[in-house]
Amino acid sequence: MTIEGFIGDIRLGDLHPVRVMGVINLSRESFYQESYTGEQAVLERALAFAEEGGEVLDLGAVSTAPGSPPISEEEERRRLFPALDAVLDGLGDEVVISVDTQRAKVASDALAVGASCINDVSGLRDPDMAETVADHDGSLIIMASKERPGDILSLGEIVANLGDRMKAAKDAGVSKDKVTVDPGIGRWTPAKGPGHDLAILDGLSRLRVLNRPVMAAVSRKSFIGSVLGRTSPSERLPGSLAATAVAVYNGAHLVRTHDVAASLETIRMAEAVRGRPSAARNAGVDVEVFAYVGHPRDLYQTFARLGVEEGGMPSLGRKGSFRALSIRGVTSMEAIVIKQEMLARGGDAAIPMGALRGDPGEMEVLVLGTEAQVRGLGKNLLRQPFNLRAVAGAIEVALERMDDPKRYW
Repeated sequence: MTIEGFIGDIRLGDLHPVRVMGVINLSRESFYQESYTGEQAVLERALAFAEEGGEVLDLGAVSTAPGSPPISEEEERRRLFPALDAVLDGLGDEVVISVDTQRAKVASDALAVGASCINDVSGLRDPDMAETVADHDGSLIIMASKERPGDILSLGEIVANLGDRMKAAKDAGVSKDKVTVDPGIGRWTPAKGPGHDLAILDGLSRLRVLNRPVMAAVSRKSFIGSVLGRTSPSERLPGSLAATAVAVYNGAHLVRTHDVAASLETIRMAEAVRGRPSAARNAGVDVEVFAYVGHPRDLYQTFARLGVEEGGMPSLGRKGSFRALSIRGVTSMEAIVIKQEMLARGGDAAIPMGALRGDPGEMEVLVLGTEAQVRGLGKNLLRQPFNLRAVAGAIEVALERMDDPKRYW
């Protein structure tokens, strides 16, 4: 389940460097006053971000901080388009330009003049937004939102909301490859406190089930101030960098920040620790370990403390470690065999309905079970027909790569 996508013409995903998005703030009402960029300084700020390593610039003219006054479309346009023209003229194709707007008409005109992406914090609340982006073949960042931007408190609801919004975008014609998701970290509403944001950040890897690149926007936000006792956003850079490192380690593919240069080395270090996916390819079959809990030999210490007989430790260790694997490139018959083999071992596998109908074409299977069950699946597939020996080989390699230092550096 390797995640792959685009923002503009830049690739996002597990196999690419984490990208940095610099914030070009055109709103005086912003929660971080020092980040405001007037019309005369926009190009200078954009050039500086590009030189520092920012590959995406996000221009926004409307503040969504709690208590910010509403801004008319006319005022948004007055602030946005001169700045957008200046950046497009000054940087050309050097960076991807994103526009932070909730209005489809503003988005349409921004994409028409050269922007590549729309960052919609309202979660497509404007009914014309997704179709507008599709009409311009643009990229789209969708933030989890219901009635107001960022108003969803729990991660479970965030995942469900983003899944629904992604479907709406797809139905409107937006290419799946051009959609990035944002869980909406930040105190967007009075009900959202630091605990909610910390829980989202800690559980960010849960968004992998959406199979889309994830954007983390944690820069200088209020939950950092609450934890560290820093009232002013200008004092929150160290906390921002720590939160950024956690976000990247937990799976972020794009980081939106006010501090490009300061963030870049933090991002690179965190992604080095995160490593590349535990994946393998064999004879047209792709296998990836996308979730795991526990390592068999680590459990030996607990077993020894409990007085477990040493000879039984290897078997218990494999039974105490859970693995979830994605297997792509199998036929319907192969998918059915994999499911049957896992069920026979007490595990399970999720297969498409098309496999049961015998539909042609390549399919994806999700295998769920203990390490003992998954390794047992691999051994039995070696004796099966079709291309299942290749599946067995890829499973073995993917499992072994979990602890391979070459996966990190």
